[in-house]
Amino acid sequence: MCRNGFETKMYVYYGTNEYNFEKLENPPTYLPTKCARCGVVISLGYDGYSVKGDKYFCEECADKEMEDAVRRVKH
Repeated sequence: MCRNGFETKMYVYYGTNEYNFEKLENPPTYLPTKCARCGVVISLGYDGYSVKGDKYFCEECADKEMEDAVRRVKH
């Protein structure tokens, strides 16, 4: 797996999940990804989420962001 092709969080997930035959022995550390709206920690390998620019939104907040955007377009 090419280290430069992924964010550190996803590199660690891909390199340590249960689907790998060879797991990373010493995965790099990283800061958790948090929802830009509510602050909940998002597990990028397992949770639903959306990205807008450089901001991540949990699945629930992504739905709210979309509803807000649709409301703004209608007005």
